[in-house]
Amino acid sequence: MEDSVSVKSSDSTAVSDEFEIINGQTVVTASSLPQLKIAGDGSLEGLWQCLGEMLKEDIDNNQKQMSVDENDEAEHSQNESIEELGDVHQDCTIFNGVSYLGAAAINAPKSDTEIQRNMVILNESIVEAIKVSISIPSCSDGSVVLYDGVTNIIMQKYEICRILFYAHGKPNSNEAACFAFTWTHGDTLESSIFQCHVFRCDIPEAVGQVSACFMKAFQRVPKSLSTSINGELPTEGELLSNIGNIQVFVLDLTMDIKEDDGKGNFNAVPRDRSCFKLRCNIEKQVCLTITQVSTEGQKKLEVKRCFGVLIAPGKHVKHSDMQLLDMASMGSEKVDDTSYVITGLWDPKDPAFELLNTETEGKDKKVYLTVAVDLVVRGITEPVRLLVETLVRVYHQGERFWYFTRRPLVQPFSLNLKEVMSLDNEPNYEVVSIETSGEIDRSRLNLTLNNLASYIRSPSITSMDTLTPRDDYNSDGDEPLLSGTGNVSKDCSMSDLESWRDVLTKWSGARPRQLGPLVRQGIPEALRGEVWQRLANCDSDTAVMDNYRILITKESNCEAVIQRDINRTFPAHEFFKEGSGGGGQDSLFRISKAYAVHDTEVGYCQGLSFLAATLLLHMPEEQAFCVLLKVMYDYGLRELYKDGFECLRLRLYQLNRLMEEQLPQLYHHFQEKGVESHMFASQWFLTLYTARFPLYFVFHIIDVFLLQGTDTLFQVALALLTMCKKDLLQLDFESILKYFRVTLPKKCRNYEVARGLMKVACCIKVKKLKKYEQEFLDLKEAEENADKCTSELERLKCELVRSEEEKKRLEEQLVQVKDMLKREVEKAEEDNRRNSSIIDGYKAICERLDKEQQAAKNSLNSLLSLVASCEKCSHLELKIGANGSPTNNKGLEENDSHLMQRVTELELELAQAKLAQVEAECKNQDLTHKLGATLSEMQAARNSWPPWLSKTLTSIKEAAVNKGTLQRRESDSADPPA
Repeated sequence: MEDSVSVKSSDSTAVSDEFEIINGQTVVTASSLPQLKIAGDGSLEGLWQCLGEMLKEDIDNNQKQMSVDENDEAEHSQNESIEELGDVHQDCTIFNGVSYLGAAAINAPKSDTEIQRNMVILNESIVEAIKVSISIPSCSDGSVVLYDGVTNIIMQKYEICRILFYAHGKPNSNEAACFAFTWTHGDTLESSIFQCHVFRCDIPEAVGQVSACFMKAFQRVPKSLSTSINGELPTEGELLSNIGNIQVFVLDLTMDIKEDDGKGNFNAVPRDRSCFKLRCNIEKQVCLTITQVSTEGQKKLEVKRCFGVLIAPGKHVKHSDMQLLDMASMGSEKVDDTSYVITGLWDPKDPAFELLNTETEGKDKKVYLTVAVDLVVRGITEPVRLLVETLVRVYHQGERFWYFTRRPLVQPFSLNLKEVMSLDNEPNYEVVSIETSGEIDRSRLNLTLNNLASYIRSPSITSMDTLTPRDDYNSDGDEPLLSGTGNVSKDCSMSDLESWRDVLTKWSGARPRQLGPLVRQGIPEALRGEVWQRLANCDSDTAVMDNYRILITKESNCEAVIQRDINRTFPAHEFFKEGSGGGGQDSLFRISKAYAVHDTEVGYCQGLSFLAATLLLHMPEEQAFCVLLKVMYDYGLRELYKDGFECLRLRLYQLNRLMEEQLPQLYHHFQEKGVESHMFASQWFLTLYTARFPLYFVFHIIDVFLLQGTDTLFQVALALLTMCKKDLLQLDFESILKYFRVTLPKKCRNYEVARGLMKVACCIKVKKLKKYEQEFLDLKEAEENADKCTSELERLKCELVRSEEEKKRLEEQLVQVKDMLKREVEKAEEDNRRNSSIIDGYKAICERLDKEQQAAKNSLNSLLSLVASCEKCSHLELKIGANGSPTNNKGLEENDSHLMQRVTELELELAQAKLAQVEAECKNQDLTHKLGATLSEMQAARNSWPPWLSKTLTSIKEAAVNKGTLQRRESDSADPPA
């Protein structure tokens, strides 16, 4: 099956088929002769030895006992749970004292997480388990057999070829004594049912031996592989006999050893002169990366899983002497599926590793370390073992390495595979041989093919492409260079080391005189972390480090943005790759968030993450945060991010002036093509060149920057422009921008080119920066004044437009008010005319009544005189009052009544006239009130009215008031006395 273990089982011939008992003697049958494997060199002694072993095996089988090798017998003496039984004819190791917890259906038979979950569930839920014995075969042709723990009756068989995965419980957990394997039942992939069988050992230490036996069962090592493992190479005759059908696959095994730093992280140990430098009594990790170096069109070998990583002290060690490590992780890298990463946990306090945990005596004394990894590769019928032997030196636990090379061991392996027939039409291979010549130096890959043959022997290597990895770092395509690219060498000559030791010894307060030249040449990689802290004056700033631990606990509104940018920072560096286990992304997130909380004015800007990542590669988080604060505040980098990047504009102006002075031809070419300095230099200045260029160039720039400050930014920029001046003068706008984004960083890939650039940069003079800064400030002031005048002019123009619009609106309102006032005045005049006519009529009536009254009085007086002179009427007694009217005259009562009635009518008419006058005055007052309300509404806009409008309205108001006053006076003067 495609998903089953890539081992091919063969039917093992029973002993009874190979031998016959004739007359009490055991003889070899003819049918069995071709099945014998020639041992040793094919001599007669070797054949007799092989036959003796087979006869002994036959006798053991007849006695129902299983044959175990010397290693299994040694393990039996150490563990009482291992016994020999003979119910099944196979080489095996049987474990007693095992409890069968049960089986569970599983959908992902190769998922370690799923198996661990089932293991936990069954271990916790099963109270009384079934006591069994388990038989594990010694080769892939056998079966795992379960026996009843009491009766030794066979309960179940599981063929090795159908076992897909094996796992054991995690150390220091409740499942530490458990192990499990997944088994498939069915003939096709569609009809297969996967089951997970879980077991528990009464003795937890037996799990390690069970794991070793399963690993041995999964192996099927041919003679060619076993001789290669032991360091022997097959003869040329063996190779030539199979050369026609052999395909060569090259695998690079990269090995790194990491030690616990005491904070839960593992850091790579130093390695110098092909020797790892270890410290005793510190937990370690062995990290192995398997990468196929394939030519175009060659089949990709897929590593399905790793059976285990084994290590042992010494060289040419036996398999039984190697110790299996606990697995920490395994799987393909997300970025590149061709790489398979394996990490094993190494406890140096294990007694088996005593030699590797003891300080090495003597200056030049070293010990060998052998590491083996067993891989299951899809398409290869048996597991593949890659074996590495390297030198190590063990130091004291507190040893501190001032300089070292963090260069991993890279060893190529040539897999000579022979293609075999398969039922699924997929290419299957058998391992003919596995060859290696030891570690290869990548710097020597420019050798010719003839010289290269001495490093790797292979019958079918045809070109350098099989050994040279296709890396984007060395690509000259259109893709930009990823940030974090470039391996930094940690080699340092003894003379440089002595010079730095003298400087560091003298450096207690002020900077020593010899410090400047040494820094400009480049700080040794091993010393960069400490020297950077001293240059930034933060090597003893514990307050900031303590504050950092508080800042990372606070919340920031920039966390989402920081998390989004983490994956974009140094994606080419292993420390910052997602899921790499380096912990770089977590550290980068914390230090970025801490700075955002600390500096609320700047907060978080994308360029800061590149600088923080550069610092994290050389020092722990607390020290990196302290140096970051110094760079931002003391070196003025945060000024570039403030006030709308105003300081960045100043730096770009200074760069333009320097280009105009030192590179006039390139400056005018940029002006002609429309290329501005911010299009390429903004990122350089904001990130200190960390976002695009290789790491060894970036580190050297920061060396000089921490020494002399901002001048370094301009020196490096001018050096880069000088280097690529000829290329840039031939390009147009789009090509120039692409050149800065893609081509220029790739030109710095060579270490010598980068070193030469920094040497040129340190020689460039930038003494006129203060002058250019003053020019910028003057231009800025003039620009601000011009902007102020322009803004004032624009404001006045807008004010004028608004005034014109207001004037037009007021004129329209004035016309409306004039029309309204005209109508009201005409109405008031009409009312006044009507009231005047009424008053005139009233006056005429009053005059007429006065005349009639006077005539009546005169008539009365004449009548009285006439009566008084008449003798006949003299007897009437008439009394005339003081006013001349009669007081007692019965004859005149009727005449008096008529007169009184007439007077009453006149008085009534007078009252009506007065009433009409009052109504007219009321209407006049209403008009006056309306006029006042209108004037009140217009009062708000009085300040903006033209003077003539105010005068007109005032005159109208005064005229209306005066006219009303005049009418009231005339009315009052026209009223008759009561």
